[in-house]
Amino acid sequence: MKLKTAFKYIVGIVLMVLFLYFAFDDTDFGHLWYILSHANYWWALAMFPVLLLSHMVRAWRWEYLLRPVKKELRYRNLFSAMMVGYMMNNVLPRAGELVRPYAIGKLEGVSRTTAFGTVLIERMFDIFSFMIVIALIPFAYTGPLTQVFPWLEDVGIWITLITISLLGIFSFLMFRRDIVMKFLNYFTRHASLRTAKFAEHITHSFLDGFLFIKEPRNYFLIALLSAIIWILYIIMMYLPFYAFNLTERYSLDLGSAIVVQAISSIGYLMPTPGAIGPYHYFTIQTLTKLYGVNEDVARSYATITHAIGYIGITVIGLYYFLRDKLHMTEVMKQESSKQDVVAEPDRAS
Repeated sequence: MKLKTAFKYIVGIVLMVLFLYFAFDDTDFGHLWYILSHANYWWALAMFPVLLLSHMVRAWRWEYLLRPVKKELRYRNLFSAMMVGYMMNNVLPRAGELVRPYAIGKLEGVSRTTAFGTVLIERMFDIFSFMIVIALIPFAYTGPLTQVFPWLEDVGIWITLITISLLGIFSFLMFRRDIVMKFLNYFTRHASLRTAKFAEHITHSFLDGFLFIKEPRNYFLIALLSAIIWILYIIMMYLPFYAFNLTERYSLDLGSAIVVQAISSIGYLMPTPGAIGPYHYFTIQTLTKLYGVNEDVARSYATITHAIGYIGITVIGLYYFLRDKLHMTEVMKQESSKQDVVAEPDRAS
């Protein structure tokens, strides 16, 4: 394992432990167990089909991002690669973003570098959608949001500016590849011909991941699918309210689910395995500080909602990992070296 990769894992584990400590500090575990043992798990488990449906919609959206590169893509393979990627995110922070291109490259013969570009675009869409949900919070919650989370507005602004800037830069580079090639030739002028050709191939393949921009007829459908994904996320957060009687005791509704979903999503920006720790912390803080939910009830809600999603997605991802005969050694190579992600695509056997 490379030193840089090991450092990333250590940072992820340290952050996970710190956030778990802050989330569960001073917990009465006897009371916590009592709440967990008396929860209505039918309502809690109802969130998983909704989560699974959101990932199915994600796979459909991903098809439109990859379609300019390969017209005929099997939906089953898109969904498989996506679930394997999420499974790896649950084990190693951010590993899924590199493993998913490997999986779709093996299953569909798509360039891994191009697939990585579409994954990057997908993350930008997620951030745009996240910021829209953040903007909806004042309509769903009129309490002291800025007093409880004074950093939320500034973080949102910076994330939006950075995302828009990156999208603009990559889009410009895709249309003006001549400029990219001039810069690339300058840096590779002393390299061997083979190295220069490889660098040129990799650059073109990565920029191909942004080719969807040239097909504006798909913009509306991509935006619609993105909206559906986040609507499903909100429903997913709402259903477990009934598991802990939050709708009656604390008058939580769909508007509350929007707020909880928006703020808890910040946890998934943290580089911890499966957002363990940050998700719990932000979910608990939102429920207790904004809605006055009992701390142990909030901890129970965070624990169960995270566990159901984490275990379910890991099991399904593992199934596809084994079913499609992916190899852990290859997966680890993708995670430890970005150079492997941009290698020539494997062909589906």
